[in-house]
Amino acid sequence: MPLILKKIAATTVDVPVQVPGEDKPSTIQATWKLHDWHSYRATVKAHQEGDKPDEDLLPDLEHVSGIKDEKGKDVPFNKELVEQLMQATYIRRPLIMSWFAAQEGRNQAAAKN
Repeated sequence: MPLILKKIAATTVDVPVQVPGEDKPSTIQATWKLHDWHSYRATVKAHQEGDKPDEDLLPDLEHVSGIKDEKGKDVPFNKELVEQLMQATYIRRPLIMSWFAAQEGRNQAAAKN
């Protein structure tokens, strides 16, 4: 199948989350805005150098799904949910790492193997 070159504004990636005390990881989905190469590289460099904290990536987060409350109802995506996710240490790191995976198309490549 040939590659069709087109602008892609956002992509959704799986975010594996190992909940403490559970045997199997849970999976949520995060939709991230995509950047061009120069913007991506500048963000990565600033993040690695400590000039761009994790929270600076959050404006690119367009949606999160796959989260239910204790009663089994879907939790709506909003600012409060994102703040709650960022305060849970076991969720924060996988969520932030999913920004990098989305930018690099890693989930799509992994799905083919």
